[in-house]
Amino acid sequence: MIDQGVTFPQPVFRRTVRTRLLELAEDLPDRLRPCVLPLIHNPGKGVRSALVAAAAEGGRPDPFELTRIGAIVELLHLASLLHDDVVDRAATRRGLPTAHERVGPDLALLAGTACVALVGQEAADLGPTVAGARGRCGAAMALGQMMDVERAYDTEFAEDDYVAMVKRKTSELFKLCCVLGAGCAGAADDFVAAVAVFATEIGVSFQIQDDCKDFLPGNSGKPQGTDHKLGLFGLPTLHAVRVRPDELRPLLLAPSIDAAELGRIRELVISTGGVEHAVARARRHRALALDALAPFEGTPAWSALREVTDAVWTLS
Repeated sequence: MIDQGVTFPQPVFRRTVRTRLLELAEDLPDRLRPCVLPLIHNPGKGVRSALVAAAAEGGRPDPFELTRIGAIVELLHLASLLHDDVVDRAATRRGLPTAHERVGPDLALLAGTACVALVGQEAADLGPTVAGARGRCGAAMALGQMMDVERAYDTEFAEDDYVAMVKRKTSELFKLCCVLGAGCAGAADDFVAAVAVFATEIGVSFQIQDDCKDFLPGNSGKPQGTDHKLGLFGLPTLHAVRVRPDELRPLLLAPSIDAAELGRIRELVISTGGVEHAVARARRHRALALDALAPFEGTPAWSALREVTDAVWTLS
């Protein structure tokens, strides 16, 4: 089942990151700030800043610099949510109306773009290494989002292509968190390389788990079936359509999908083992992530990263 009650350690760090986010939001134009502040005041689980702090256990970070890095990754994530909600036409986010529902898509998109600009400014202040890593991450995330949109309604989208897309759209930000956290702490090169692999695999596992939420009890705050209506099929559905193409393909490619059809899609995905297949794939990527950290087992950083890994594993 989905565990909606996950919380992370480092509560003091989370509060300082939130304070920094509020400081950065003061630089936004007045008309854009209302798009951003609700997401800061109603934060998610803080996975990305938790990864920053955990990776920094591999050395001795400067607390203020680490806080600014935490704010960078959370603000970049926030910007992606603003843009994704417009693309996905999502009505709610974290149980509240989305920004584009409240102020319109134009202002919501501008707010996301302004947040990206703030991220760039903050990263530049921390030096060329941070700025360069942030820039590469942003480019990869944009490519991943484009790949996601381009594959819409592709019922033959290959599983390996799906993973390649997810590594850009989701894993790149996870990798930025770990690499910048470890770098801020002055960690050795072999540890930085290891956490980059770890974060890439955890990102894939995390996204596959998100794909499963439409099919399991305790769904997240987003409305069920949104991705199916947009033709964005997650791993459970991609597996199921290979097993039962004659039944699923017409449903998935229909001009519109009502509640009854969504229910039938859900039944077919579950009965064909789509969820079990996706969970098994998520487990494999989780195992690969932990394997990357094996040389550092027993260290404070290994323990902290393992704690975050366990917290984001929401499937039973």
